[in-house]
Amino acid sequence: MITTNYIQMNIRLIVALFILLLTIPAQGQRRHVKKVHRVQKISPEEQMRMEKMERMKAAMQKVMIIDSIVVDKDVFLKYYRLSPETGSLKDGDDFFHVKENDGYFVYLNEIGNKCYYSQQETDSTSNLYYREETNLEWSQPTPLVGINDEHQFQHVNYPYMMGDGTTFYFAADGGEEGLGGYDIYMTTYDEEEKRFLRPVNIGLPFNSEANDYLYVIDEYANLGWFASDRNQEEGKVCIYVFVPSEKRMTYSTDDYTPEEINSFARIDRIADTWDDEEQYSLAIRRLEEVRELQQLKESTNSISFVINDDITYYQLSEFKLPENLMRYQQLVALKNRQSALYQALDKTRESYAIAGKAARKAMTDDILSDEQQMLTLHNAIHELEKTIRNTENTFLTKNK
Repeated sequence: MITTNYIQMNIRLIVALFILLLTIPAQGQRRHVKKVHRVQKISPEEQMRMEKMERMKAAMQKVMIIDSIVVDKDVFLKYYRLSPETGSLKDGDDFFHVKENDGYFVYLNEIGNKCYYSQQETDSTSNLYYREETNLEWSQPTPLVGINDEHQFQHVNYPYMMGDGTTFYFAADGGEEGLGGYDIYMTTYDEEEKRFLRPVNIGLPFNSEANDYLYVIDEYANLGWFASDRNQEEGKVCIYVFVPSEKRMTYSTDDYTPEEINSFARIDRIADTWDDEEQYSLAIRRLEEVRELQQLKESTNSISFVINDDITYYQLSEFKLPENLMRYQQLVALKNRQSALYQALDKTRESYAIAGKAARKAMTDDILSDEQQMLTLHNAIHELEKTIRNTENTFLTKNK
């Protein structure tokens, strides 16, 4: 006999089977649903940046970087060890004795009569100017025409003029060719047009998406220098020393993998660039010689300056008047300038002797100008020496 409980149990079983049959197709459908991966969209700006980076990698210069040193950015300038014939790099505040050029830099040529420097404008941008010294007085600032005429750069700084007086390097931020932060640019001066040609970004590995600047070629030591804050903590900068090359070589994709080329672009390991052992050894030797010369120059304070028939100073510390210590330093600068000008004038005279009529005519004004500067320097040196002796002797007499 079929009981009520038996019927209820069968009904529950039938309902459970029915529900199970309904869920099986749905689960099967879910198993065949394919996941849709969203494609990340790239902004036009980022696309342009990536394309620019790839173009620069394809044209990247092959360069041997022989040394690098991380220093405080506030004092990085003193780590550039350059030959005296290269000229000198100055801090804007120190050179002009004002507080309006903080963070802006000056390049002074080897003779010491022409300087290129950055100056802040009223709208907080900055541009490059130059001045020339005549009769111991600096001319008014003259803008470097052609470099930022279109205001493509926000800030232009870190100037350096090669010894040929034509090839010019600087760093700037902004501009269509920039990778980010300050980039290093090169331009040349057109003597006929009296202006610089359109600047060109010198590319990788010198530039990066960080700040890269103060590119200098020491032709006498055959060494190059530039600074970068890539991969550096705040307030630090890395100074790289490299071997300049007359012929531009690039990294061939037949010889290097994409990963290796990317590593060279980032300067992951400078040792990876030492592919010529002899060239590397010679460059290291030249760098050591330049550093030793600079250290010797900085460590010695020995002098020889006659005060009177009985007294000669042999140390800077012997000057009794602080102003005479400053005057003596000015005297040394004038004498260095006189020596450099004399060498330049001597070379010009040698060229004049073998030059044609047209070339001689062009050289005549330069020779006369240099001769006038030599006379002015001679008189200035004589007057400064006399002032130092007279004031020092007066002090010695009063304090016997």
